[in-house]
Amino acid sequence: MSAPDPIEVLVIGAGPVGLTMACELKRHGVAVRIIERREKALYHPNAAIVHVRTLEILSAMGAVDGFLKEGYPFPGVSLHAFGKPIGSIDLHGIDSPFPLPRTIPQHETERLLNEHFERLGGRVERSVEALGLEQNSSVAKVRLRYLAENNREETVTARWVVGCEGSGSLTREACEIEFTGERYTGKEFLQTDATLRWSFPHGPGYQFLTKDYVLFLAAYNDQGFYRIICARNDANPENQEPPTLAEMQALVRKIADPNAELLDAKWFNRFRTGYRLAARFREGRAFIAGDAGHVHIPIGGQGMNYGMHDAFNLAWKLAAVIKKEAHPQLLDTYTAERHPTDAALVRGTDHGFHLLVKPHVAVQWGLRLLGSMVIGMAAFQKRIRETLGEMKVAYPSSTLSKDYGGSFGPAAGDRAPDGIVVRLPEQKTLRLFEVMHGTRWTLLLFAGHQPSAVHIEALERLSASVAAPYGTRLAIHLVLCGTPPVPVHENWAEDVLMDRDRHLHDKYGVDTAPCLYLIRPDWYVAFRGGLPYQPQLAAYLGRVFT
Repeated sequence: MSAPDPIEVLVIGAGPVGLTMACELKRHGVAVRIIERREKALYHPNAAIVHVRTLEILSAMGAVDGFLKEGYPFPGVSLHAFGKPIGSIDLHGIDSPFPLPRTIPQHETERLLNEHFERLGGRVERSVEALGLEQNSSVAKVRLRYLAENNREETVTARWVVGCEGSGSLTREACEIEFTGERYTGKEFLQTDATLRWSFPHGPGYQFLTKDYVLFLAAYNDQGFYRIICARNDANPENQEPPTLAEMQALVRKIADPNAELLDAKWFNRFRTGYRLAARFREGRAFIAGDAGHVHIPIGGQGMNYGMHDAFNLAWKLAAVIKKEAHPQLLDTYTAERHPTDAALVRGTDHGFHLLVKPHVAVQWGLRLLGSMVIGMAAFQKRIRETLGEMKVAYPSSTLSKDYGGSFGPAAGDRAPDGIVVRLPEQKTLRLFEVMHGTRWTLLLFAGHQPSAVHIEALERLSASVAAPYGTRLAIHLVLCGTPPVPVHENWAEDVLMDRDRHLHDKYGVDTAPCLYLIRPDWYVAFRGGLPYQPQLAAYLGRVFT
């Protein structure tokens, strides 16, 4: 008997990162098998927030509705330092269809992603443990143990493996990828999810900073249910027992409100932390994503989110190579893009640890004297919103980012902004994100503020020239503002998007001259250039697509 054909992709680990990976591969039309050592999904609400950019990712996946329905729109954080209020962080104002993050426990995130995977026709194989991995230039072989079948073992062959199994990643260790970092000492973290009665109004989050404590409360709703986390001096590093309700209540009373009461606690956790970063995210036919590649202190609640971004970045690239729609070199951009991004997150959270959890005397005095003034600055507020919302994640130095100017808007490597358009000829109002929804790249041909018949004819020729070889992989849209100078919707071969009030032109910084914007399937700008750069666009497409 001949050996069975290799499976296309084996995903190890069915947490939020692994499920994102499996869902996206499935959506892009690739056969995927996902295994999980746990017999069933566990109650572990570790990661408690889904940020704005992650909601945009979930929208692209077709999975955002459950998060909008079940998550709480988290409005901001009231800040207190050394016994007095110093201001608040207002999270309203991000330019996105989802302008506020959602607080939702991690097990609910996993449930929603698992339900989405099942809607796509997938199923998580549980009680299956990966024991070892070997690979050559053609395939990877993974030894599995079926825990529910008397520990039966099997070696499966896969063309690609993605390890999403957390910080103890077998995939990373089997690939001998270094995982270096530092363990923080002297501080411990205590957590609970509980109902809180106190003298502060419910709804926003709260942060209290003292010389010896940091207390953070993230609201799950506006009725008093909170994620409560406290960092304090570690009196007994050997103590691994979860804190008690009385212990957590005493901390809230000591730091924030002497009359606070904690009720109906759902979960307790005590942990010490540090940071680690893998040297690379790929070895041959094996990739790692999420905590398998980077772990850090949970300041800002971004670890799970960035892990999901890893998977979202990799999935469409891997699918394109598997389907022979793109050259294999496309896979090199995964580490090239995500490693610096995740490294910056690790550095930022390490800085936050030393700034907030172990504040220097100078930092303490600075917060007392200048904290309110700095926090009240509009530029500071905007920066915090966009940093927490992950809106400034960009890949300008990637080989996939080619920029030739032509506008004052987002450059190659930046996130593609959303906007409202009307699609002709049916005259349907849509968000640009809805137009770009799907698995194809998007080519936006902005005609400029004063479109002429000459420009539109040139754009029509450009559209025809790229549609012929790449039409199945590329959705092409002419973006018009003002009144069309010709009945373009009658003779244009592709979609026409009307931008009558120039809102989308302005968001993309397009003035009078036409500009070409090529958007990747993950909604990042791949190519930007004016009309004279059509040859460069054609060359770019030829380098990426087969």
